[in-house]
Amino acid sequence: MPMTAPTATTVGVKNLQSPDERRTTDHGVLEVVNLPGATIVRAVFQPGWKWSTDIKPAAGTDSCEVAHNGVVLSGRFHVRMEDGREIDLSPGDAHVVAPGHDAWVVGDEPCVILDFAATGAPASGKVSRCPCGVEFRVAGTDGVGHLVAAVQEHARGSHRHDLTTDEVLAQVEDA
Repeated sequence: MPMTAPTATTVGVKNLQSPDERRTTDHGVLEVVNLPGATIVRAVFQPGWKWSTDIKPAAGTDSCEVAHNGVVLSGRFHVRMEDGREIDLSPGDAHVVAPGHDAWVVGDEPCVILDFAATGAPASGKVSRCPCGVEFRVAGTDGVGHLVAAVQEHARGSHRHDLTTDEVLAQVEDA
């Protein structure tokens, strides 16, 4: 989904030290902030973190089904795609990684990554979230159908997961 330019009146600021959501595993922490039009995640993965051992059991999929758009701030990270392609990521490397991969920390230094996801036009009105935490918003109540479609498209494209309309509507809240 392309990022929509904020309007002249849109301003959103949150500090990652006080995230909206904090998810932890044995070897990692995800700090999530939801802003108008974007979700930003700071991931801190400790040496020994590997998607296929730390996340796969809870995800229930053979590979990570989330698309990533981010930048490595520190440490080193290795990604192996399902098709066999492999990349190494180091500090300063901006990257796009499609769903269908495994990844792990390389070396004995924690790897810190910022991950960005566009969540639609910044607006008040109604809000819903994909189960992964990415937030979508629409202005007013007239756009709820578009909101449902956006969440379903994100879940299908990023996670290969089909959400029903009722599942998405159950998560719709006032913004």
